[in-house]
Amino acid sequence: MDLFHILKKSWLILKLKNFNKMETKNIILKNQDIKSLFFSGLKLLMITLIFSMTFSCSDEGCEYNESEIGIPPIPEGCALETELNLSSGIDANGNVIAPAFGAVDPFWKIINQPPIFQGSPGNPCTNTAVGTFTGDTFSMNFGNMGSNAWVNQTGASTIAPFDLGPNGSFGCNNASNSDGDRVPYVFERSFCVLEDTNVDFSFTYKGDDQVIFELIDNSDNSVQSTSPLYIWPGALQTWTATNLPLPTGSYSIRARLVNTGSVILGFSFLGDMITTNGDEAISNNSDGCCENNVISVLNILEEDCNRAYNNVTDSLGDNWTFNLLDSTNTIIRTETTDINGNIFFSGLPDGTYSIQIVNQTGWTQTITSEMVIVANNSVQIVEFYSCNN
Repeated sequence: MDLFHILKKSWLILKLKNFNKMETKNIILKNQDIKSLFFSGLKLLMITLIFSMTFSCSDEGCEYNESEIGIPPIPEGCALETELNLSSGIDANGNVIAPAFGAVDPFWKIINQPPIFQGSPGNPCTNTAVGTFTGDTFSMNFGNMGSNAWVNQTGASTIAPFDLGPNGSFGCNNASNSDGDRVPYVFERSFCVLEDTNVDFSFTYKGDDQVIFELIDNSDNSVQSTSPLYIWPGALQTWTATNLPLPTGSYSIRARLVNTGSVILGFSFLGDMITTNGDEAISNNSDGCCENNVISVLNILEEDCNRAYNNVTDSLGDNWTFNLLDSTNTIIRTETTDINGNIFFSGLPDGTYSIQIVNQTGWTQTITSEMVIVANNSVQIVEFYSCNN
């Protein structure tokens, strides 16, 4: 290894914030001059250590290991940032994706398939766009309206769960749950926190007909912050947070969009998340930094027992327990369905999993466990049907 590469690796090691934080927690020096002298000496010691490790290698060469000097490695592929643009309908370079057929948003995903109908619960939706559902979200427009007309915002693009193109029309309604509320389309925009930090954000948004946002810790689906509800055709809504603590882990912004009318649906979301103290600690997870696959559970309670949802006779099974098992059949998470019959097991590494239903008295299932394979930040939807005895 030549001198240039030695010095480069020395600089990278000294830049790592985890090591700096460990220093400041363990060393308390009241005199600033002494403190500066101490850290200068420590940096020199680190460089000396790396030289020593390097020149002790054989002629074949060797690579240093961060664990040998007490510094945890950063996952491969991580581009640590102080700021992330979490807007809807932008590409990896932050450019707005023009509404068009096939215009896929690379970051936002749709993680459920709510029951829908056309006009009345007994009529299935006939819009051919429904057949385009893949878990992707699409940049679209309604009647080629202007950049700030309808729910559009300059700097973002409006997204929908179906490929509706530049003149989007939908024509179907979201069904209601047992509380009488519309079952939402749930969108997710995930990101990574690679070391404990605090964040600030300010987002503006609009949606047709209603949309609300949550910041979710994917490890346990806990809500860290919730936005005000937007109802079309209200004024532009704002959601902010200051110095919000986010421990290391996988997180998502989740949007819950409902179509109470029947013409069109979509939302725009604009803004950045910034680390409060300028920490380089957050990252997109689309480049292999931290995996965030999603297994989405939909629990359906049937009367006719045909394993197909009927808007008139069937219902969504809330308050049912499901287990998530890893490839060794070990239970790693247990969660309960919400009022819409959903559970979202998010933030999952690539791999093979099983979803297991915990039966309730008076119901039977033909299938009690489903194996699911996830990879490359994918969304897999699993439906369970329980028949009334």
